[in-house]
Amino acid sequence: MSGNMSGQPTPKTFQLVQSTVINHQRICREHYRLTVSCYNFANARPGQFVQLSPEMNPQTDVGESCQPDSAQSGTDCEASLSTPALPFLPRAFSIGGLRRNGSTCEIDIIYRVVGVATEWMATLRLGQCISLLGPLGQAFPIIQEKPRAFLVGGGVGIPPLLWLAEALTNAGITTTAMIGSTTKELLPLQHEGNPAPYEDAREARLSSTEFARANTPAIISTDDGSFGFKGNVVEAFKSHVSANASESSRAVVYTCGPERMMQGVAVFCAANDFECYVCMERSMACGVGTCQSCVVTVRSEGPGDWRYALCCTEGPIFENSQIIWD
Repeated sequence: MSGNMSGQPTPKTFQLVQSTVINHQRICREHYRLTVSCYNFANARPGQFVQLSPEMNPQTDVGESCQPDSAQSGTDCEASLSTPALPFLPRAFSIGGLRRNGSTCEIDIIYRVVGVATEWMATLRLGQCISLLGPLGQAFPIIQEKPRAFLVGGGVGIPPLLWLAEALTNAGITTTAMIGSTTKELLPLQHEGNPAPYEDAREARLSSTEFARANTPAIISTDDGSFGFKGNVVEAFKSHVSANASESSRAVVYTCGPERMMQGVAVFCAANDFECYVCMERSMACGVGTCQSCVVTVRSEGPGDWRYALCCTEGPIFENSQIIWD
């Protein structure tokens, strides 16, 4: 997988496809994992995203069923019997996992119910169809010259790091994930281990089923100390690096999550000479650079030393030194 992940800009190849819901599970409070299947989906890489929207059916207006009703049992998502409000615009979601079998492609989306679009998504049933535009945006670069990687993620910033962990492992890069949440009940991962709070991040290296599939140890933190390291994920990251200085040399850091969290990671990386890549988030109406609304302030060599970059096309992945955080 590493051969086409050298850090070069991702080709602008995307398509609008019809996808079918094949799995939909609640994974923790307010969080769900949605898996859809589609055909002939273009090549995609970790860090890229898709735009989701309803597949309209004039008879029902709530999305078309691509399979018989008998195929719609077995989901444990909390589907409402009432007609959900439909999002007017597509919504952007990072790809949390991708598997191919010939021309068939399965894509995982992990989301948190926070508004109209995600409330509609929570009602999706097995066999139902939705529209999917993608893959969009730039991917995380994999730096073969640096054999160590740290993934630092929080909340709904975790999904793209799951797929990235798999890609890094396949590229022969030793990877450790630091994963944070405000509380255990909002941690969108399957996990095992003693939930007692740890003051030392080295003792909080617990089992995450999803990261374990990629042979990636995960250090889990919660702000309230309800599981794993007691404190935020930036503190866990700093603690781990300080305690493992030898393994931290020649490392690349990848981070995705709340912007203040990523800023904390970025400042620490800049002070300690870590190469660092951040996955920015903005509201995206189109996802392809047409609406010009998803701007990120970045450094520039032109007049004023700064400019606006479009998160959807120039990002969402940016090198740390590009971002003007304040």
